[in-house]
Amino acid sequence: MLGPPAARTRDPTPEVVRHVTGPSRTARRRRRRRSPLWARLCIVAGAVLLLGSGGALATGAVLVDHVNNSVHTDDLLGDGSPRRGTADVRGPIDMLLAGSDMRTSWQTSGEKPRTDSIMWLHIPATLDRAYLLSLPRDLRVDIPADGRTGLGGGEDRLNASFPDGMRTVNDIAGGMQQLNRTVSRLTGAHFTMAGLVNWDGFTAITTELGGVTMCLDQGFTSHQPGFTNGPPLTFPKGCHHYDADKALKLVRQRDDVPGGDYGRQKLQQQYVKQILKQATSRGVVSNPTKIDSLLTAAGKAVTLDLGGYKPVDLALALHRITPATIVTLQVPHRAIWSGGTSEADGGTYEGEGLQQPLGDRLFAAMRTDRVDELLLTHPELASTVPG
Repeated sequence: MLGPPAARTRDPTPEVVRHVTGPSRTARRRRRRRSPLWARLCIVAGAVLLLGSGGALATGAVLVDHVNNSVHTDDLLGDGSPRRGTADVRGPIDMLLAGSDMRTSWQTSGEKPRTDSIMWLHIPATLDRAYLLSLPRDLRVDIPADGRTGLGGGEDRLNASFPDGMRTVNDIAGGMQQLNRTVSRLTGAHFTMAGLVNWDGFTAITTELGGVTMCLDQGFTSHQPGFTNGPPLTFPKGCHHYDADKALKLVRQRDDVPGGDYGRQKLQQQYVKQILKQATSRGVVSNPTKIDSLLTAAGKAVTLDLGGYKPVDLALALHRITPATIVTLQVPHRAIWSGGTSEADGGTYEGEGLQQPLGDRLFAAMRTDRVDELLLTHPELASTVPG
């Protein structure tokens, strides 16, 4: 059982006030409606389109310039993003990825965004494969003090660290820097790159690809509120091609999808692999007009910190990474309850905790390129998804 959390100096504005005992179920439902959790699945969508497009760059200098110029960059890690002055990309690469529910209306409301999706992308020195680890947004962690915002640090849920690092609603760099400090403290990783995708990215990128193919082991009917004013939505078993609107509704499922939140995470990881598969297909990479539109859509949705490398150099270096060489992972975690062991017996959900020592073993394996070895004895850490 967790001990009492450390005291934190809180920003008095309503959007960042949280109770360390966790919000009520009603509050969590209200936040869930306002915060599209499907954002986590498009965390790497824009980055993948840029980092996996090396095969298309032979189109010519115009495309190369477009790749370099279409990406919005910022110092997301707080290290100054020094220019390396070389096109020779060296691994390993550890990239912190986050999906934000930032929306245009918040520029006037002042409400700060959340990162309901956080992933660690590890690429070994060979630059020929990748490991994508999802970190639960509700994981209870130690958030360090932030001198920029005046917050004193302490225990909270992982997704609290992003708004804690923001001085204003536009301060996404500050949010990512605080998220970086928090995840680095949790995992021991030293991140050399970072990417932030806003929630508009899903629709824009999927629309440019003409939809996305998703496969379900079990079909289901959704009764989840807020998705339709008509009859319940049905998602059949098997592989089907969905337009951007219905794909969005599919990956937002939680209450009715088989497996609950775990099933939803598998859908989101499947989307990441499918978006890469379709974006690097012959019909896309051989069509300069399609590439142009796709890069434009990704560029509007993504902010990257590439550690000083040019996007085109990174894309060329990582061209061997395909959907088949991306291993998707989940941390071993457990639900934390107070006043009971579940909601059925009066318990209050407090968040997620790491199962130890396996959690730290997974983090160490990611840092030292020993994930494949760990999976031999703990195959349950891998998320098997089509792609």
